[in-house]
Amino acid sequence: MDHVTGVAVSRRRFFRKSLVVPSEHGSWSWLLVPFLVGAAVAGLAALVVPEGQSIGLPLVLTLVGGLCAFLVRQPAAAWLRIRRGRANPADEPLAAGWTLGLGTAAGLCLAGLLALGRFALLWLVIPFAGVLLLYLAASRSGRAGVRALSTELVGAMGLALMAPAGLIAASGRLQALDWALWGLMAAQNGLGVLYVRLRLADTHGRPGERGMALVGHIVGLVAVGAAGLLGWAPWLTAVPFAALLLRAVWAVRAPRPVANVRRFGFSEVGVELLSGAWIVASYLLY
Repeated sequence: MDHVTGVAVSRRRFFRKSLVVPSEHGSWSWLLVPFLVGAAVAGLAALVVPEGQSIGLPLVLTLVGGLCAFLVRQPAAAWLRIRRGRANPADEPLAAGWTLGLGTAAGLCLAGLLALGRFALLWLVIPFAGVLLLYLAASRSGRAGVRALSTELVGAMGLALMAPAGLIAASGRLQALDWALWGLMAAQNGLGVLYVRLRLADTHGRPGERGMALVGHIVGLVAVGAAGLLGWAPWLTAVPFAALLLRAVWAVRAPRPVANVRRFGFSEVGVELLSGAWIVASYLLY
């Protein structure tokens, strides 16, 4: 029993979920789905991959580096709160250790990618770092700042940079395709934020941004449709955005409280994956 207790205490010294794992569970899909879409489109777009060059290691380094950069914001924000006297000082070594460790791991992954000639990724590092700094600045206001609509939208669209990151990992260069795919995934992530916030507001009896949710979905569909007409993206990519708009109309017409928040979260991940798969298929048929 003493041994088990000692192991539990040791684990607490090196890891605590609240200091390391982001509290916004849906944010995982905002990062992983764009990466999977980017990697899949890179596999389909054989012309952008240099002949005879393996894309496996660059993709792995991009995924690991992106995850580390994504995870570092939680302990970094906790570290800042501790330094400002707004959190338990006893947690400072743990928060500082995870911040430095994850930051170093992300830096090493970037160094490896640069050694492999993926210099174009630097164009994505700049906005990604900007999103991280915005989150840290918002965290100074506490939970309200982090949960603000503007912060969540910018964060969700910033995480969509993993889509072009996957393409650059494969091709080694930045192209119009990369930005078009980022636009699609940023729109999908942003609309996901609006929809989830509305449903959770209904669940907790708070006033939701119903007008903004509806207008956002309309603008998203129009923008993706225009991109298809202009040849910037496959026109079939508008289909999931039309479905998302119909879902938003249903949610806006009357309060739609969530019966089971955990199940709702998993269903949203499923929607993100299905929409991402449709986008990949659209590029396959393009």
